[in-house]
Amino acid sequence: MERFLLDMHVHTKETSSCGEVPGAEGVRLYKEAGYQGVMITDHYHKQYFDSLGDMDMSRKVDAYLAGWREAKAEGDKIGLEVLLGIEFRNVESENDFLIVGVTEEFLYQYPETYLMPISEAIDLFHAHGMLVIQAHPVRVRIMDWKDGKLFNGYPNTEMLRMMKEEPPMPVIPATTWYRYRDSGRTAELPFPFVMRVCELTECENKLDGIEVYNGNFHWAQEPEKIEGIIRRHPEYIQISASDFHETGHLASGGIILDRKVTNSRELKEALVDKGIVELIKR
Repeated sequence: MERFLLDMHVHTKETSSCGEVPGAEGVRLYKEAGYQGVMITDHYHKQYFDSLGDMDMSRKVDAYLAGWREAKAEGDKIGLEVLLGIEFRNVESENDFLIVGVTEEFLYQYPETYLMPISEAIDLFHAHGMLVIQAHPVRVRIMDWKDGKLFNGYPNTEMLRMMKEEPPMPVIPATTWYRYRDSGRTAELPFPFVMRVCELTECENKLDGIEVYNGNFHWAQEPEKIEGIIRRHPEYIQISASDFHETGHLASGGIILDRKVTNSRELKEALVDKGIVELIKR
């Protein structure tokens, strides 16, 4: 049986403002790490497209695809499959979704999907044969105040340990944190506290799967909550991915498939066919 190692959650510096590694360099690093493929999932949301200023949407989509195109060109040179995906967020919440099966043509035809209600956006993705997988659900970060400065640098293992201590830390939704931060009122918050984001959407019955393991060590996922989601939805496709933004995230997650895939449509078929042999969690 063929074993095809793929990371489904990879960002590029060209497109994602939080990305630190150019697409071509990231592809070379994954090749050296023994992967056969990556899916580029740069952030697709209103903030990104607004940041591009006054240009038509076709040119904005060109700009969005720059990271994937650089990565794809390098992958073709060195023999690594580079698939097109997006990490989608609409204007209603901070929830993120990995869209599998997206094409360049779809993005040019429907560039402003982020303005749609999430239920309608999911329906549109499904109508075009795509999968919707919620990225890093029940994600948390501990926000602290040290030496007169905001500190949020605890690694995921330390965060999970701290969350088990008594008395428990307050839990504050990310939207509340952003509101206090943007209004300059952070001193009113009960530091340290747990900031939670990416609660499972109210459209959970429309989802095709979730990212049960996310290798970005700057955040933590609550294992008990992930297990609860899977108990409610045993039909979900379960994936692991690195959420690669910087070299420290390299090869920290991934899936092994029972077949080679050369584009995101083939990946969608493999996932639906239960072609995942193993989840990589490092």
